[in-house]
Order: sequence, then C-alpha cells, then structure tokens
Amino acid sequence: MKKAGFEFREHTADVQVRSWGPSLEEAFSQTAYSLMTTITPNLKLISPEIEKEITVKAEDKEALLFDFLSEFLYIFDVDELVFNQIYVSSIEKINDNYKLQATLKGEKFDLEKHEIGIEVKAITYSFLNIEEKHKSTTIDIVFDI
Repeated sequence: MKKAGFEFREHTADVQVRSWGPSLEEAFSQTAYSLMTTITPNLKLISPEIEKEITVKAEDKEALLFDFLSEFLYIFDVDELVFNQIYVSSIEKINDNYKLQATLKGEKFDLEKHEIGIEVKAITYSFLNIEEKHKSTTIDIVFDI
C-alpha cells in the first residue's frame, strides 16, 4: 500500500472516497484533503496564509471523523476558508471518548484564484468504514453533493 493518499471511487449520486495512511492521524488528514479537493480541485492554488487549530471530540472514531470533516464544511460555509495543509497531530482515547487535534493552513476562497469544485452538502455515515491494521489505516466515506 502507498504511504498515504486518497482516491475517488465510483458512486452513482454522491462522491465516494477511499483514503489511507500509515497511521490513523494520516488517514484522517488524507480524508480531509479529499474533501478540500472536492470543494476546490487544485489545492496548489491555496496559499497557507491563515492557520487554524481545531479540536474535535466524539464517542467513537466514526463520529470523530464525521465531526472533523463537518467542521471543514462549517468553516468553509461561515468563514469561506479552504485549506491545503492539514495536519492531524493526535487522536487519543480519553475515558470513553476520542479527541482529535489538528492544525489547518489555508486562505479565504477567492473565485478569481481558486477553482470551483463540487458543492458538498454534508458528510454521511453511508459506507463509512475505518479499517486499522498493523501499519496502515484505510477509510471509506461518502460526501453528499
């Protein structure tokens, strides 16, 4: 398996993605990159001018991923920010919950600079699967468009 990355999968009505990485944190980061690439296809056009730290807590890894990606949609809708540097620094289990910490770098979306991709309405639990193995994690997810 490649070290880290993501690929778009065939889906009839929505966007289906498989992401992977050598760790759970890297696989989460790659899934976020796939979401950003869906919204604006050329991430190289984004300048890392704004840094944002986010913390997400949830009852399980699937809900953590759902909430993490939903945060990107919220930030895009409210602050109009897109990111091309996404670093999930930690995912840890604390008592019965999971906590994720991440650093995002990007800028305000600009129609004259950035490509318009596909509008993602929501993250879904459809086909959501997180498979952790000894030295790799694979995530399958569908974005509602």
